[in-house]
Amino acid sequence: MLLIYTHVMKMLITIFLLLSSFKVFGEFDNKCSVIITLRLQDNNGAYQDAIDKINQCNKNDILSVTSFLDLSISKVYITDIIQTYCMFNHEIVTLLDEKTSNLSCVHRGKARVERKLN
Repeated sequence: MLLIYTHVMKMLITIFLLLSSFKVFGEFDNKCSVIITLRLQDNNGAYQDAIDKINQCNKNDILSVTSFLDLSISKVYITDIIQTYCMFNHEIVTLLDEKTSNLSCVHRGKARVERKLN
C-alpha cells in the first residue's frame, strides 16, 4: 500500500512540475539571435556590433549568442554579456569548444550599469 501511495505522489509531483514549467516557457517566447564573428569588411568591432544588436532586444527575450572567435576571447565576451544582459534567476547555458561558443539566457531588458570603483 505504501509503495502505491509513493508512486502516486511521485506522479502527481511530476505532473505539477510539467504543468508549471509550461507557463515559464510561454513567458519567454521571442528569440533574439546574435552572432559574433570577425569581419574584415566592417570598421566596427565584432563585439560592439553584437552589443548594438543585443541592445535592440526586448526584456524576456531568449538571448541566443553564438561566437565564432577564439575560445579565450569568446569566454571574455560571453562572461561580459552574461553579467550585463542576463537575468540571474533563469538558467544560463554556455557551451565552449575550440571553434564555437554558445550562450542562451533570458534578456533582462536593460544593460546593468557598470560600477566605477574610483
